[in-house]
Amino acid sequence: MEFHLNRQLRFHLAPEHKSLYRWAINEIYEQGQVVGHDQIPWGWNLYFTARELLLADQLGVISATEFEGRVQQPAEITQQRTIRAKLRPGAPRDDDNWQRQTTYRMFGTDRVISDFQLDVRPLKSEDDVEHCRAWGTVSYTSENDFRQETQEDCVQFYLMVKPTTFEHYAQRITSSNAHEVIFGAGLVTGFYSEWSPSISTRSVKVLTSGDEQKLELSEGLTVPRLGSVGEARLYINSVTTPQITSQQRARDMVLEDEKPALITARPAVAETFASGIDPDTLKLLLSLKSSARWIIGLLVALLAATLLKR
Repeated sequence: MEFHLNRQLRFHLAPEHKSLYRWAINEIYEQGQVVGHDQIPWGWNLYFTARELLLADQLGVISATEFEGRVQQPAEITQQRTIRAKLRPGAPRDDDNWQRQTTYRMFGTDRVISDFQLDVRPLKSEDDVEHCRAWGTVSYTSENDFRQETQEDCVQFYLMVKPTTFEHYAQRITSSNAHEVIFGAGLVTGFYSEWSPSISTRSVKVLTSGDEQKLELSEGLTVPRLGSVGEARLYINSVTTPQITSQQRARDMVLEDEKPALITARPAVAETFASGIDPDTLKLLLSLKSSARWIIGLLVALLAATLLKR
């Protein structure tokens, strides 16, 4: 298996700004030249928006059997339900604000990560504790059945919720009542960025839990790698468009046509609605009124032109 890494990593125990942070991770070239700035754990919340949503049901049936007298397996039936969301970085409010848009890259690379996924799964019992974890891998190429296959950089979140909560989410999806899904993650071990007084960052480096991103550490020292998620927030929003009635539509047309005479016309409009006249009839009357004004104006202009010629 060949991992696609461009640079090595260095654990830096004596950073330049030691009053702000005790240690950092640097990317370095083979000659030892440092690339970029010190990277330290990032704990503030980061948000992702679902671009695809899937409710998957999986059933596994294993029969008790013996294969050629060598392999024995017991009977087993497994069921698994998963809400799977393909994510893109950022919340909808960040789309038009480049300063709030965050780019993710694996440590040791310049590639922008585009493969983010969230799996929401039910716990076995209502008594189990809800939690969230993160996993990821650096892009690699491997041989599978005499074929070369490449896995892209990816980050995946697993959110485990109580069974009743999961069924509520599933019902929202099956009833097409989940128009906007946003996932927030904070205190994610393995997410790094530059030191900043701000609570937002435009660049995140990811350190996976595997051994592909090698980091030499003194005995007894460890650094945070992808794993636990300290804070997880899931927003499932419904977006509705208010229904406009025929009377509201007619009222809007009245206000648009009668802007110069809005104050004087309002009692008449209110009285007309109170009398129960059909809105379409009202629309026709108002249209005739506007046409009459236009014709009168044209006649006045023709009369003035005739008098000037004399």
